Amino acid sequence: MRQSEENTLTDISPIGSDTSWPPSSQVTDFAVFEAMLREHPELANGPGSPAWRINGEMAMVLGWGRAILMQIAHPAVGEGVAAHSHFATSAGAKIQRFQQTLNRMLEMTFGTPQQAWQAGHKIDAIHGRVNGEVSPGHQPYSARQPELLKWVSATFTDSMLRVYDLFVEPLSLADKDLYVRQTSIAAPLLGAPLNYFPGSYAELQDYINGMLKSGTLVVGPQTREVADYVITGLPIPALAPLNWYGRLPVKGLLPVSLRELYGFKWSSLDASLLKSSAWTYRKIRPTLPLRLRRWPIAIEAERNWPHL
Repeated sequence: MRQSEENTLTDISPIGSDTSWPPSSQVTDFAVFEAMLREHPELANGPGSPAWRINGEMAMVLGWGRAILMQIAHPAVGEGVAAHSHFATSAGAKIQRFQQTLNRMLEMTFGTPQQAWQAGHKIDAIHGRVNGEVSPGHQPYSARQPELLKWVSATFTDSMLRVYDLFVEPLSLADKDLYVRQTSIAAPLLGAPLNYFPGSYAELQDYINGMLKSGTLVVGPQTREVADYVITGLPIPALAPLNWYGRLPVKGLLPVSLRELYGFKWSSLDASLLKSSAWTYRKIRPTLPLRLRRWPIAIEAERNWPHL
């Protein structure tokens, strides 16, 4: 069932005490963030924690395309990306955007509390410049709105869990719950309240399923144009023959309703290719050197623990 771009947006009004427009930064002070970590030790990352295990795997980039396509299906997020992101202007810009996003995510996972807080501030500064109006209706949006932060974080978290389950190893429900809880630490670092993001795997699924059924998500020509550029893979000529595979997990892991909205074809052969390639990677992964399956910052953090 294809939805039109005239669908009504959900309420994305800012929450909290900030009534200015565009919203000013609501990122918590570092002292408050440190106190939060002391009060909630379960949020702390470290060797063996789900956040370190999952986010340190290079294979997780296979979930980024899915996350982005889910995110930009929200009209406010899609408009923000189309109007303010320059990654589609050139191959170099695309690589630069990828590297910056990767670095921020890894700093928030493997950095010290100070580094994680600083990474959050850098992201918030970028969000401060991303605002405008969604057409039709001219409803204002800002990347600092908690509801948009929640949707972006939820789709990323869910995508990482699905890719890890498929390409690395199945996760227990307890690990999924803890991963969701640990990634919720990003909320105050980005300007949303601590408990505003989903706090368990069940809450995450309920939230995403609710959004999929709400009529909020739409896919129009502008969204498809951004999506087409996202799923063409990194613009590196030597890797061009592999671009077809980069599209496979994007299409295969998208919720069926969104796959249909984007107009993606998905066959039993596609499903078999995705399943068999994931099985192959799971088999060879233990034999690969760490530097070919784990990000350098993850390897360094694990070696230097607890003297970060």
